[in-house]
Amino acid sequence: MAALNSTNPTLLDVVKRTDPNGSIATLVEMLTQRNALLKDATFKEGNLTTGERVTSRTGLPSVSWRRLNEGVTPSKSRTDQYDEACGELDGMSQVDCELANLNGNAAAFRASEDDGFMQALNNEVENSIIYASTKTNPEKIMGLAPRFDNTANPGGNQIIKHDASPSGGDQHSIWLVKWSPDSVYCITPKGSPSGITPHDMGMQLVDDGTGKKFRAWVTNWVWKMGLVVKDWRSVVRIANIDNTNLSATGMALVQSMIKARHKIFQPEGGRLAFYCNRTIGTYLHLQALDSVKNSTLTIREVGGQPVTYLMGIPVRETDALLDAGEAIVS
Repeated sequence: MAALNSTNPTLLDVVKRTDPNGSIATLVEMLTQRNALLKDATFKEGNLTTGERVTSRTGLPSVSWRRLNEGVTPSKSRTDQYDEACGELDGMSQVDCELANLNGNAAAFRASEDDGFMQALNNEVENSIIYASTKTNPEKIMGLAPRFDNTANPGGNQIIKHDASPSGGDQHSIWLVKWSPDSVYCITPKGSPSGITPHDMGMQLVDDGTGKKFRAWVTNWVWKMGLVVKDWRSVVRIANIDNTNLSATGMALVQSMIKARHKIFQPEGGRLAFYCNRTIGTYLHLQALDSVKNSTLTIREVGGQPVTYLMGIPVRETDALLDAGEAIVS
């Protein structure tokens, strides 16, 4: 486990190694306590100032059996390159100087406002890792859902349609991701700091919206990041799950999750986790309590909190995943 963690760093690991005074590390630590995807995701510096150029093997060389005194035809593997782009997420905090001074501690008041910006940035990045699409919003990153949105597209074999013929608008998904630098990981542009970067702009005159000015403490919050899916086989989407039909399906959902585990290529080579919404998380927790019917699901205490595991893989809840309303995957 120690070897895996040393080669598969989370955002907190990266920032703690690169920030000498620890201030940003403190911010990131606060964020990861609130979020499942960002707590698990591998982060690394991209090899481009705009993101990451990925080289993937698309074909193996040919080999053949030979007889004595016969030659072998030379061959080579085939590779392909493509670029994954980073996006820049910004926030601007303006705190009236007199308001900040009311409690006698302007720094503490600014910090309380900054906490809200950090949470907002965190929520947006978490949501974008799942749903953002550069096809509709070029300024954003390419999330998982638009990559795995049709079984006929590349990576379509990694989609499990839990309900083959869904109806209505209650559909949502469970995701299984293997995080590692060789499978799925998040990036920051080459030469850019990792995680949230606060820029203290100091005291400035700002407009109140009517042309009048007032003094305010201004902070610019910046987070540059992107998502790389280097190996399609490291992600599985269990799609077309209907909230209204969970109880009726019995163990079918658990069976879909077992199928997902077996679709992951070399699962031992990274950090595996299931991601679901709270409705599914609650359902699986209740299923795990019935050990007579279900020995695949277990409950362990991690950090003083109960965590559901399926075949040794943690099941994490994230509010970024919709409880309903996803497009039906065909």
